[in-house]
Amino acid sequence: MTFISNDTSWWPVIDMDLFYSYWTVATGVVVVYDWVLTIGQEIELIWRQRWSLMTVLYLVIRYIGIPYSVY
Repeated sequence: MTFISNDTSWWPVIDMDLFYSYWTVATGVVVVYDWVLTIGQEIELIWRQRWSLMTVLYLVIRYIGIPYSVY
Protein backbone atom coordinates (compact mmCIF):
# COMPACT_ATOMS: atom_id res chain seq x y z
CA MET A 1 0.00 0.00 0.00
CA THR A 2 1.32 3.42 -0.92
CA PHE A 3 1.61 6.00 1.81
CA ILE A 4 1.31 9.63 0.73
CA SER A 5 2.39 12.27 3.19
CA ASN A 6 2.23 16.02 2.92
CA ASP A 7 4.95 16.42 5.54
CA THR A 8 7.36 19.15 4.40
CA SER A 9 10.21 17.85 6.53
CA TRP A 10 11.00 15.24 3.83
CA TRP A 11 11.41 17.79 1.02
CA PRO A 12 15.14 18.48 1.61
CA VAL A 13 15.84 14.74 1.60
CA ILE A 14 13.92 14.26 -1.63
CA ASP A 15 15.66 17.27 -3.21
CA MET A 16 19.10 15.93 -2.26
CA ASP A 17 18.25 12.49 -3.63
CA LEU A 18 17.06 14.03 -6.89
CA PHE A 19 20.21 16.16 -7.13
CA TYR A 20 22.39 13.10 -6.50
CA SER A 21 20.58 11.16 -9.22
CA TYR A 22 21.05 13.96 -11.75
CA TRP A 23 24.71 14.34 -10.73
CA THR A 24 25.32 10.60 -11.25
CA VAL A 25 23.81 10.69 -14.73
CA ALA A 26 25.74 13.84 -15.68
CA THR A 27 29.11 12.42 -14.59
CA GLY A 28 28.40 9.19 -16.44
CA VAL A 29 27.62 11.11 -19.62
CA VAL A 30 30.84 13.13 -19.33
CA VAL A 31 32.96 10.00 -18.83
CA VAL A 32 31.39 8.19 -21.78
CA TYR A 33 31.67 11.32 -23.94
CA ASP A 34 35.38 11.60 -23.11
CA TRP A 35 35.88 7.92 -23.91
CA VAL A 36 34.14 8.28 -27.29
CA LEU A 37 36.22 11.35 -28.19
CA THR A 38 39.55 9.70 -27.38
CA ILE A 39 38.97 6.13 -28.61
CA GLY A 40 40.58 6.89 -31.99
CA GLN A 41 43.78 8.16 -30.41
CA GLU A 42 43.78 5.29 -27.95
CA ILE A 43 43.57 2.71 -30.72
CA GLU A 44 46.35 4.42 -32.65
CA LEU A 45 48.71 5.10 -29.74
CA ILE A 46 48.03 2.27 -27.29
CA TRP A 47 46.48 -0.78 -28.96
CA ARG A 48 48.73 -0.81 -32.04
CA GLN A 49 52.03 -0.50 -30.23
CA ARG A 50 54.16 -3.17 -28.63
CA TRP A 51 52.74 -4.15 -25.25
CA SER A 52 54.67 -3.14 -22.17
CA LEU A 53 54.01 -2.74 -18.48
CA MET A 54 53.00 0.89 -19.01
CA THR A 55 50.51 -0.09 -21.72
CA VAL A 56 48.88 -2.63 -19.43
CA LEU A 57 48.79 -0.16 -16.52
CA TYR A 58 47.21 2.49 -18.73
CA LEU A 59 44.50 0.11 -19.94
CA VAL A 60 43.77 -1.21 -16.46
CA ILE A 61 43.43 2.28 -15.01
CA ARG A 62 41.38 3.50 -17.97
CA TYR A 63 38.89 0.66 -18.07
CA ILE A 64 38.55 0.15 -14.33
CA GLY A 65 38.07 3.89 -13.89
CA ILE A 66 35.11 4.12 -16.26
CA PRO A 67 32.70 1.90 -14.29
CA TYR A 68 34.03 3.27 -11.00
CA SER A 69 33.31 6.86 -12.01
CA VAL A 70 29.87 6.03 -13.37
CA TYR A 71 28.71 4.07 -10.32
